[in-house]
Amino acid sequence: MRLCNRNLTGLQRRSIGLVGSMMAVCAGMGGIFARIERSHFSTPTYYVIAFFAVTPIIGAMVVIARYLAAEKDEYLRHIVVQSILWGLGLVMVIDTFLGYVIEHASPHIPALTAFNMEIFLITAAIALRIQLWRNQ
Repeated sequence: MRLCNRNLTGLQRRSIGLVGSMMAVCAGMGGIFARIERSHFSTPTYYVIAFFAVTPIIGAMVVIARYLAAEKDEYLRHIVVQSILWGLGLVMVIDTFLGYVIEHASPHIPALTAFNMEIFLITAAIALRIQLWRNQ
């Protein structure tokens, strides 16, 4: 936490730390689960794996929702919601593009769906930083 900005409140530092840890868990699980071969496990096992793959995403969304509910500054809440929308929009664009490419052009292109959360959070963080810089 020493590398974190000192101007952040305790709520902001805690939320950033929790979302960052959820992102690390999701990236690790995405890297591991992407290497599992098809037809290696039974169908119920894949459902259990899918459940474990979404738990850090649900955790991050809960942390973000708790932050938005606890944030007293309406301006910061507005900026964070806009950043979340930008992050979600980019993930939707990338998923749609890759979905069409993989479905119609070449089934040999690896899917990046295991890293949607990372793309979302990084894009949201960049959008938040740009908006805060622009509105200074």
